[in-house]
Amino acid sequence: MVTGENIDDLIAAADVAADDRERGVAVERLAALGVERLDAPPGIAFDPTLHRAVSLVPASSPADENTIDATVRPGWRLGPDILRFVEVAVKVPPSRCAQQR
Repeated sequence: MVTGENIDDLIAAADVAADDRERGVAVERLAALGVERLDAPPGIAFDPTLHRAVSLVPASSPADENTIDATVRPGWRLGPDILRFVEVAVKVPPSRCAQQR
């Protein structure tokens, strides 16, 4: 029987895996349960339905504003349900970064 606890344990195992092989095993087991890993490649638009901003980075141009700079921690989805948002660094106007200090 699959429980939320099993899934949580596998996600935690993927997060702290010592190497790619260990991580791959956890990700494969999650996939077998229908759980999909979510990443946010640099340059894509920030989407609050998938991403959680944990860091702000000054954008080098207005075209880069509100785009992903880097994934800090992957997210996970089970069907339509987000189990964990992708934690990301987001490029914002430089003035917004100055306000955070």
